[in-house]
Formats: sequence, C-alpha cells, structure tokens
Amino acid sequence: MTEDEASHPPQDPKGSTVVAAPEEPTAGPSPAADQAHLRVDGAERPQFLLKFPADPELMRLVRAFEAGDYGAVRVGATKLAAATEDPAIRAAARELRGRIEPDPLMKFLLWVAIALFVFVVWYTYQGQSR
Repeated sequence: MTEDEASHPPQDPKGSTVVAAPEEPTAGPSPAADQAHLRVDGAERPQFLLKFPADPELMRLVRAFEAGDYGAVRVGATKLAAATEDPAIRAAARELRGRIEPDPLMKFLLWVAIALFVFVVWYTYQGQSR
C-alpha cells in the first residue's frame, strides 16, 4: 500500500467512502467463559451452578456438591439459607439443597416395590403347609 492510499480511505465507484464492517465475533465462547463451564478435572459443570451469585460460603457448598460431598451440602445449605440476608443466596442454597434430595416419584415407587415384594412373599408362604 502506498502512502497516498494509506492517507485516503477506500471509496466505492460512486465516490462515497467505504467503511469496513466490524469484525464478527468468532463462534463459540471465549476461553475464559469456557473455563467457567469446566471443573478442575475437565468435566462440564452443571448449568444451574453457573447462575449462582458469587458468595464465598455458597461457592464452598458448590465445590462440595461437585465433589460429591452431599452430607456437607445438606448441612451447609440449610445453615446458609437460615443465616443469610440476601434472598438470591438464600434461593441458591435452597436450590442446591433441593438438588440432592431424592425424587418424590422414586420414593413412592420404592415403597410400591417393597409393598409388592412383601405381598408376594406373604402370598407365597400363605399357601405352604407345614
């Protein structure tokens, strides 16, 4: 490019100045955002954890949740929800606590299976003579 071309912006055939379009962002998240979605071991983090507010005690519970220490989450989330004044942190602690609870439908189906097993055993031995 010559000095003359560098001092004058490019023009289209009609004589108006051509303005370069802004560069489009590259596809995919940035490396920093991508790292926020990954745990230390490289596994993907659950999406609901990414929406939690930044609080040191809550982040300690999130790390315990990701590590599988559900006992610490159960105790810590209950204490944090009771102690905090911030409604967003309280809601996040309650959601974290709710995520480790068994599904009510699964509890019901477990009781149905146990009752069916007891009934089948009772019915089987009811007809046996000694």
